[in-house]
Amino acid sequence: MLSRILVPLDGSPLAESVLPQVVELANLRKAEVVLVRVALAHNLPGANPADAQVRAVESAQGYLTKIEAGLAAQGLTVQGVVRYGHAAEEILDHTRTNGIDLIAMSTHGRSGFRRWVLGSVAETVARHAPVPVLLLRARSLTASPEEVRAHEPRQAPRLDAAAPVRIRHILCPVDLSPLDRDVLQSAGAMAQRFGADLTVLHAVYDPWDVACSHIPHAPLEQLRGEMIRFAEDTVQREVRRVLHGTPRTAVVVVAGPPFHQINRFARAHAVDLIVMGTKGLTGLDHFLMGSTAEQVVRTAPCPVLSIHAAA
Repeated sequence: MLSRILVPLDGSPLAESVLPQVVELANLRKAEVVLVRVALAHNLPGANPADAQVRAVESAQGYLTKIEAGLAAQGLTVQGVVRYGHAAEEILDHTRTNGIDLIAMSTHGRSGFRRWVLGSVAETVARHAPVPVLLLRARSLTASPEEVRAHEPRQAPRLDAAAPVRIRHILCPVDLSPLDRDVLQSAGAMAQRFGADLTVLHAVYDPWDVACSHIPHAPLEQLRGEMIRFAEDTVQREVRRVLHGTPRTAVVVVAGPPFHQINRFARAHAVDLIVMGTKGLTGLDHFLMGSTAEQVVRTAPCPVLSIHAAA
């Protein structure tokens, strides 16, 4: 069931770059589009905080009105909502309390120290959302840096800024944990709905990456082969059990770091959508281990549907 799609917007062309995909998906599923702009005033010393909040909300409402008009002109059912507060918190709260089925948003793909300090609204939402999150890494757009920074209301965006999504090949990475069964079911359902090919991919750690240099080469090659064969048998059994013979499904097992192998496969095989789970790690676990889903989102050549796998 997909009846309400929430699209967070911050006034920038980067955030708006997801709209062409949302238009196509909403038309396909006859879904309502809920546009959410989170306003937060930055008070200057001596200024009236209440006045600043009113101006921030009015600016957000004016911006959403233009976006709503552009989408409604294409025959979509659209609702604009202004929330006041911190972006990720307000997006998640609106999702939980208003019957949202899917969140669709772009991610700016930041990395390194800047991302560590500032964090990412898209990745925070993906880790904690109670519904699937469709993440599209923003491509190069024609907006100036000043326009992106200002986040001021502009003319309605050009909805041809990105190519529409045509879902012909879905990639579903799995790590053989029980939590991935829901993700696998979701990927299978989407493949059937769109008549798409489905590839279930598992990456085993390559013994060449962790072994000491004094170990002879032949045993490492043999070990890698055995690891791949064992994983293939395990994934095949899980796919048969969970997907019950869904047609046009293939299983691929490779050796190497998961996020590298996922993105490499997606580029080499014209994947249109990656469906994968995120475990919602926070705090020290997330800082030390990172998240394969988040690494994939930052570098993926196609949209990523992130499904929070609750423990």
